[in-house]
Amino acid sequence: MKGMASNTAFDRGRGISVGSVFGRSFDVIRSNPVATLGTSFLVMALPQLLFGLIGTGTTFANTPRLGLYVTAGLGGLVIGVLWLVASGALVHATIAHDRGRKADLAEVLRVGATRALPLFAVYLLFTIGVSIGTLLLFVPGVMLAVMWSVALPAIVAERTGVYGAFGRSRALTKGARWPVFGIMLLAVVIYTLASATVGVASIAGNGTYAAIASGARVAAPRLPLLAQLLQAAVSTVVLTWFTTVGTSLFVELRHWKDGPDADRLADIFA
Repeated sequence: MKGMASNTAFDRGRGISVGSVFGRSFDVIRSNPVATLGTSFLVMALPQLLFGLIGTGTTFANTPRLGLYVTAGLGGLVIGVLWLVASGALVHATIAHDRGRKADLAEVLRVGATRALPLFAVYLLFTIGVSIGTLLLFVPGVMLAVMWSVALPAIVAERTGVYGAFGRSRALTKGARWPVFGIMLLAVVIYTLASATVGVASIAGNGTYAAIASGARVAAPRLPLLAQLLQAAVSTVVLTWFTTVGTSLFVELRHWKDGPDADRLADIFA
């Protein structure tokens, strides 16, 4: 009956909308908060919190420049790898939700870890391609960003391979690129505003760039631990929502193009 209801409700002619994509994203988080919010907190927010605590310690008081560069470099590398793991994990959780089941925390983290390298390759090529297109006349960069907008979910959900992920994204977005552009733009604006709000608190708690760049031998002030935990919680929600929006867009496009077919992905979760 559930499958019949899903097929009846599906309308190939309705296209995709902000409501359907954002609504699906909220449903994923609400139905499985441990695998979604838990992943973002453990893999992204908590490490960032720890690096923030380390970065405002006495190391900067003694060697501000060296401490800043070494900590920032190592921190950026670790955070980048963890972001890939979290992205793959959240994609898997969203796809599992589309199949009507919950993926546990260990499962999504395992998938995220195994798909981190392909995700990196896709992300790198995406960034290079969009950057070159933007440098040319800006518009080509936007067009490529829209056309390749669901390449990252595709390589996790369908194991398409690096180049296949771009082809799959191009095929899914064809005929719906204006709605995709609008959904992406709105999501980026919301994410940027939320991140900026969190960033204001970070700047207030970690001193000014000028003080660090001048080599002043002072330890940067830090926010109270409770405020930093609150900041980490907000970051967790924002990162989770933004990532699941991208995957929800992929799911909506696939339903629009191919129709709902839960059995088609059974081999991925075998």
